[in-house]
Amino acid sequence: MTQSVVLITGCTEGGIGYGLCEEFVKQRCRVYATARRVESMGALQGCELLALDVTNAASIESTVQKVIDEAGHIDILINNAGAPGVDPLLDIDMDDARQCFEVNVFGLLSMCRAVARHMAKRGSGKIANVGSIVGYASTPWAGVYAASKAAVHSLTDTLRMELSPFGIQVTVVAPGSIKSNFGKNATNMVSVPEDSFYLSVVKYIYARANMSQGPHSTPTSVFAAHVANKLLKRSSPRYVTYGTNSWTFLLFYYLPVFVKEYILGKRLGIREVKPIANKDN
Repeated sequence: MTQSVVLITGCTEGGIGYGLCEEFVKQRCRVYATARRVESMGALQGCELLALDVTNAASIESTVQKVIDEAGHIDILINNAGAPGVDPLLDIDMDDARQCFEVNVFGLLSMCRAVARHMAKRGSGKIANVGSIVGYASTPWAGVYAASKAAVHSLTDTLRMELSPFGIQVTVVAPGSIKSNFGKNATNMVSVPEDSFYLSVVKYIYARANMSQGPHSTPTSVFAAHVANKLLKRSSPRYVTYGTNSWTFLLFYYLPVFVKEYILGKRLGIREVKPIANKDN
C-alpha cells in the first residue's frame, strides 16, 4: 500500500498539531511537520520538520514546493496553525485581533490555495481545516477567536463544493476541549485595561481563556487518533466534531439564541458585569 503523504501546520510541542503528527506516524504515513520555528517542535520523532509561516506567501510557496519535490505529492493537508483571540471585544488589541484572523483565516486559505492546485492536477487529495466548537456557538470574552473559527467553517464548506470536481475531499475538524498549550497561550494574551467596562468580571475573562484545559479535557493523543482514523478512510466525513464539550456546543447551534445566551451568560459572568453609571443624572 502506498504511503500517504501528510503536511500539517502548527506543530509546536504540546499542541494538537504535535499530537496529530505522532498519530499519523503511527499510522505509517510520511509526515511533514511545520511550525514557524523548527526548534519549537522539540523532539518530534519520525517526521520531517520544516519551518513555515502561514502568513508569509514566500514561506508557503517554498515549503509546499519542497514537499512536492521530495515526496512527489501531498495526500492530506491539515491546517492546524492557529492564534488566540481572547478579551472583550471593546478591549482586545486590534493588532491581536488582526493577527488572529491573519493566521486562522487568511493563513489557512493561503495554504489551501497553494496545496489544492497540486491536488487538483493529480485528481485527488484531502484538506482538513481545524475549526472549533466555538465556530458553532460564540462565547463572551472570545468573540474574535470564535469569529475566526466560524469563518473557517464557512470557508471550508465552500471549498468542499468548489474542489469536489477535482476529486478533493474537504473536512472541518472541530475540536472540543482538548489538552494542549493553547489555553496557556490564550491566557498570556489577556490584557484588560484599567478603564475597561469589564473589570468586575476579570476572573471570568481569564477563566474563559483557559476554559478548554479543565480536568475533563480530552487527551491530545485520543483526539489525534480519532481524527487520523477519520481522515485516512477512503471517504472522509465533512465534519469531525470531537472532544469534551463538543456535543454541548453543537447543541447550542440548534437551540434558540436566548437559551444559548442565558446558559453562556450565566457561566461566564455576564450578569455580574457592573453597569456604568450615567454621571449626567
